[in-house]
Amino acid sequence: MSDEWKEKGNMTSAAEVNLMKAEEYRESLRTGRNREKKQKSGKKIALLIAGAAITGILAASIFQGVNWYRAEEGSSAVGKESISELDAQPSGVPQVQIPEQATGAEVFDVSNVVENVMPAVVAISCDVETVRTSYDFFGRGYEQKERGSTSGTGIIISQSESELLIVTNNHVIEDAVQVTIEFCDKTTAPAQVKGAEEGDDLAVVSVQLKDLSMETTRQIRLASIGDSQKVKMGEFVIAIGNALGYGQSVTVGYVSALDREVTADGVTLNLLQVDAAINPGNSGGALLNANGEVIGINSVKYSDTQVERVGYAIPISEVLPIINDLMSREQLSEGEMAYLGIVGKNVDSSHASSFRMPEGIFVSQIGEGTPAEAAGLHVGDIIVGVNHRNVATMEELLHVLGYTRGGTEGTLQIKVLENGSYVDRELSVVFGYRGDGK
Repeated sequence: MSDEWKEKGNMTSAAEVNLMKAEEYRESLRTGRNREKKQKSGKKIALLIAGAAITGILAASIFQGVNWYRAEEGSSAVGKESISELDAQPSGVPQVQIPEQATGAEVFDVSNVVENVMPAVVAISCDVETVRTSYDFFGRGYEQKERGSTSGTGIIISQSESELLIVTNNHVIEDAVQVTIEFCDKTTAPAQVKGAEEGDDLAVVSVQLKDLSMETTRQIRLASIGDSQKVKMGEFVIAIGNALGYGQSVTVGYVSALDREVTADGVTLNLLQVDAAINPGNSGGALLNANGEVIGINSVKYSDTQVERVGYAIPISEVLPIINDLMSREQLSEGEMAYLGIVGKNVDSSHASSFRMPEGIFVSQIGEGTPAEAAGLHVGDIIVGVNHRNVATMEELLHVLGYTRGGTEGTLQIKVLENGSYVDRELSVVFGYRGDGK
């Protein structure tokens, strides 16, 4: 019995003593349980520490094993450089080298390039008029004119003393009765079609400098032209255009293929394939390299709508001669147009294969006293070019002569049959006037 019980002696009843003993017993049970919990917690902590130590040992072993395997196998995951081409490392394991162009955020931030190039890119809107023929029950045809609008993009490519010259796609301005250009400062000006080539999907429009404010002329600039022949697969590119007609926007991507042969509306072109988004309204816009140089002209006409992230651009280097020709074209009356004086037949691919002839225009008749006769052209010759512009049909020949002024000197590129095979020849010619040919 404790001293407490002794001090109380006979003053404490039996009931009180029982209550006090019961409380003391409960206290002893609580003390025992707490001691047990502490012991169990200590065991758990010890187990966790032991598990962590074992895991660390295993991880270190695996890490060393992987490093040993990579070192033994040449470690293609680290790099293809030979050991002699790498700086020696204390561990003896080659270290991953990050390319310089990937170390800075500026590689992915194209804002500076866009800021510099945007003044050379314009938005184009056109009012177009098309003629649709419908037929009634008796087969009688009725022509109905339909008005609409289209939008696209253009690149300021040159400037003369009186006008600004802008290149775009032919399908952007096709059937246009009115063309309006919007510049980087949101001002607008009317434009005229200078020249167009349907087969190459190219056109040049002009804006008179007198229609521009001094503020606009100070802000706009000419595009810097790059060399599309130096473009490589995987090269980073930037596309700028008037997407969906909402105004200029920017997309980025990579060149996914070169010289991709694509056909649309019966016309086949060799194009650059990119994975940058080329949306409606981007047609005629600029495809830029990382230096901000134009390496292509975007064309939605040839973009594939069946798959995602496949767009196309016309390589700029291949079409510069055509663009230069379009920029210098004159609007000629029929009497001022050039005249050659032949009757020709088209040699298409099937005829060329069957008769072993080159594709072009087979000369079947030559008028007496005509420029063709004076140039030395003969029946049986095949015309393949005029002034170094390729022609394959009589329609293309007449088109080229239609923007060539009569009375001027030019050249004919022909194929001549000699000793059983065709050889290339070039003839100088002085074109007549189409009015005189009639």
